[in-house]
Amino acid sequence: MSDNKSVISGEFDRTDRYEAGLKSLANSLRAAFFILLLGIIGTLIYFFSGAGYFSVEPQQSVIVLRFGKVIATHDSGGHWYLPFPVNQFIRVQTSQQLLNVDFVPATLTSGDGENSLEPGRDSYLLTGDANIVHSSWTVAYRVENAARYYETLLTPANPVENGKIMPDDEFTDSVGMKGTRGPQTFLRNLFRQAVIDVTAESLVNDILYAGQSAYSEKVQNRFAKLVNDANCGIKIDNVGLNRIYPPRRTKEAFDAVTAAGNTRSQLYNEAEAYKVEVENDTKASVAEIIALAETYKKQLVASTEAREFYFKEIFAKHRAYGPSVTMALYTAALTDVAAKLNQDKFILGSQGEKKQIRFKLNPEPKKSADNKRGQEEK
Repeated sequence: MSDNKSVISGEFDRTDRYEAGLKSLANSLRAAFFILLLGIIGTLIYFFSGAGYFSVEPQQSVIVLRFGKVIATHDSGGHWYLPFPVNQFIRVQTSQQLLNVDFVPATLTSGDGENSLEPGRDSYLLTGDANIVHSSWTVAYRVENAARYYETLLTPANPVENGKIMPDDEFTDSVGMKGTRGPQTFLRNLFRQAVIDVTAESLVNDILYAGQSAYSEKVQNRFAKLVNDANCGIKIDNVGLNRIYPPRRTKEAFDAVTAAGNTRSQLYNEAEAYKVEVENDTKASVAEIIALAETYKKQLVASTEAREFYFKEIFAKHRAYGPSVTMALYTAALTDVAAKLNQDKFILGSQGEKKQIRFKLNPEPKKSADNKRGQEEK
């Protein structure tokens, strides 16, 4: 037994050359343990310190996702949650955003060197009376419910990065067609549907001229209804019609119609102005005639009343004094007549009940006193 122990002891003693390696391995394991411990401590510090803190910037909302599920939405202030991978923070821009939608044909060149419309590729609108028009629009909208917006629309993974709104994601379908998908694409398609529907119900004359404001308002109402029915957390602020016009090949004809309409409006306005002028002149003339008639009426009434008073007074005197009043009136009448004739008159004596009044016709002109004196001197 002792021999075996010595052998074993001797063999063990011969392994002294591995002692340094074992010590080095132990030191490495000890260092790895400390590094792992520091990592765990750092991770705990990361989880329970500023890594899960965020502040909501103006005109933004922050959606908190816990393992992909929305648990909260914050519109202001600072908040703390366990950081990724437990929670994820999605920023959504809530300020007003603009979307441009055009129904404008691509620039194509036909053999004759003029721009032409290629069906199936160019954008155009068909009116209710089978006319083609092109238009350009601007849509102003904002996110009203950030969580609903993020859940219902195919928004990018991070809708806002470095303060910039990210564009819709691009994709290629099974047949190689490329496109985009996301909130802007969704709104653009809804708006195109609203414009196409309203245009198909309207007449070209109303769209281009008289009813353009009503046409734009109908498009906005139809688009707002489609967005509201979609319940995607978006509110439409305004829809602006930037430009609307007919195809180039028919523009001259539409311009001629516009010119005719302007001429008609000008002539109509001139006729209305002349009508007002004539009416005013007529009213003034009527007022003047009525005023003159009223004045004449007053004068005639006053004269008649005066004659009536004079007649009644004379009649009363005639009844009181009889022939003497009659003779006085007769004499006054002859005197007035003679005065108007401005001739020499002679009243002859009466023969019975008759009297004679004689007038000297064509009398010699009376000579002045100077002429009479000169004749006497001669």
